[in-house]
Amino acid sequence: MKDFLRHWERFVRPSLFFLAVIFYEELFLKLFCFHRLTLSGLGFTLLFTLPIAMAGGLVCGGLSPRQGRVCLVLGTAVISLWIGSQTVYFSLFKTFLSLFSLTKLGMVAGAFGDMAVWEILMNWFPVLMMAAPVLLSLRLAPKLVAGGPMPPRAHFRWTLYSLGAQLTAVALVMLCGGGVLSLRYLYIHAAAPNLEAQSFGMLTHTRLEVQRMLFGVAPDPEEKNPKVLSEKHPIPWRQKPAADIPAPAPASGPQILDIDFPALIAQEEDEALLDLHQYFAQVEPTEKNAWTGYFAGKNLVWIVAEGFSTLAMDPQRTPTLWALSHQGFRFEHFYTPLWGVSTSDGEYTTTTGLIPKSGVWSYSRSAENYMPFGFGNQFGRLGYRTLAYHNYIYTYYDRDQSFPNMGYDYYALGQGLELEEIWPPSDLEMMEEIVPRFVNEDHFMVYCLTVSGHLNYGYQENAMARRHWSLVEDLPYSERVKGYLACQVELELAVRSLVDQLAAAGKLEDTVIVLSGDHYPYGLTDEEYSELLGHPVDPVFEIYENTLIVWNSQMGKPVDIDKYCSSLDIMPTLANLFGLPYDSRLLAGRDILSDAAGLVIFSNYSFITERGRYDSTMDLFESWDGSLPEEGYLVQALAEVQNRVAYSVGILDHDYYRKVLK
Repeated sequence: MKDFLRHWERFVRPSLFFLAVIFYEELFLKLFCFHRLTLSGLGFTLLFTLPIAMAGGLVCGGLSPRQGRVCLVLGTAVISLWIGSQTVYFSLFKTFLSLFSLTKLGMVAGAFGDMAVWEILMNWFPVLMMAAPVLLSLRLAPKLVAGGPMPPRAHFRWTLYSLGAQLTAVALVMLCGGGVLSLRYLYIHAAAPNLEAQSFGMLTHTRLEVQRMLFGVAPDPEEKNPKVLSEKHPIPWRQKPAADIPAPAPASGPQILDIDFPALIAQEEDEALLDLHQYFAQVEPTEKNAWTGYFAGKNLVWIVAEGFSTLAMDPQRTPTLWALSHQGFRFEHFYTPLWGVSTSDGEYTTTTGLIPKSGVWSYSRSAENYMPFGFGNQFGRLGYRTLAYHNYIYTYYDRDQSFPNMGYDYYALGQGLELEEIWPPSDLEMMEEIVPRFVNEDHFMVYCLTVSGHLNYGYQENAMARRHWSLVEDLPYSERVKGYLACQVELELAVRSLVDQLAAAGKLEDTVIVLSGDHYPYGLTDEEYSELLGHPVDPVFEIYENTLIVWNSQMGKPVDIDKYCSSLDIMPTLANLFGLPYDSRLLAGRDILSDAAGLVIFSNYSFITERGRYDSTMDLFESWDGSLPEEGYLVQALAEVQNRVAYSVGILDHDYYRKVLK
């Protein structure tokens, strides 16, 4: 009996230490990142931490005392480094660092190494809190790991107990099926990193992320064809096409391509592809409408602006942006959700109409896929000159691969674009450099990704903030808020230069300008963002409210669009306006100008529909008129969200467009 207890003590002591360390660090992460704790989140984080701690105790206790002590310290250091780095990363980007991003660490470190060091110094408190367990392990290791060799039977038993603890935690999650987005649903189906970290802990989120990377995202098991969003939206605009542009005759018929889904289903042997065929075959397409082909034959300059926000616009400070946003299409309920890889995922969502896959660089992954709806490819088939520009590093986020695959001749710093070496680079300088390259073409489609609005927003760290400081220094805001507004002045000057150069070349009337942000300015804290709003910001919905500019000088009068929409809907909306062929069933976004019901999807599975909004962090639905939704509405709405996420991932993972369109 004494030998038995002695053997168990070898495992128990380091296991209890790991349990205390991990739970402490998980608790700190929750408080630091989310500023709130829930009883279920604490309970399940503890439950899922237990088998991890037991596994650590098994390894440390099963080695020789000297090796076990080293293992204890190294294990503590690795866990502290991972959870600590996630804490700092979240404070900077409002999302978590993915394992996939670690494979690109050299690229990121080379570009933002100085910024990362500064952010670590600024976040000295969480770094210190995560370093404390490592120092403690050095001191306690001799007491926690001691004794001689362990018999194989003891290893086997402790392994079984560890597995039992894991199975018990999973079984208890399976019993938690209440609410709209239940813990069971979150654990099995959803791909919501923030909610996973809140509900189960960072280490369990990491395991679920690996699982999704390997096996994809499962669709909703019950509602493959939810009807909740199939009802038609009343005409979402409040003005007919202006007489200044001859309006095409209202088009009719569904926005689809000639895809023989019954034949594909009958011939398919791969289960994953069969599921994709069956799903897309029953998706209700959007209909052509009075706006179909409204801009056909015109040029397009499409700008995705770094950190752009409605709150950055002002009629005196940014008159061009203000005018374009008020004189073209005016989308009254437009949102720019934040996805997992910030800029890159925001671009992917905007330009493809698909939801990015959690944990990977979706645009980078798409570079090997067939992307027929990429606007470079679409306009290229019409004989347009198609170009893409970015005033940052040519290879960053693998854009040197993804942009050409979307059909563009791509130029950026280090590859056909040379700008002043400052941080951040100038949007104005880029626009002055690139517009002469295409403005005299007969037809052009140009995609621009800007960078002047990039964090950090401090006066010392940001050249754009210093450049335009005189325009903001008297505003009643803190330094970083004024720095952000100053950065956006550079975007204003770039757009003004674009408009002036188009006008001088006689191409303004024939060119449509589209502009939206890649994400809200997450370089500002919620408190700083609240300064701009004038009240405490709602971090679930309000912080993502934004502006989408779709403007042409011939429109004459503004067109107000009263529909809930997001960056996911931009690509199909523009495709409809330019009369481009596409299949609306194969996108997660919808043409905003169609009569399809509006749906805004956020990365944490919160959503907004015509009837109200659902906050996944509180599991709470608030209807616009205060009424209760009918039975089953929220379950079906969540199923629609899950399926759009899952089948977007399926398109990316299986190169699905190549299977059905080439």
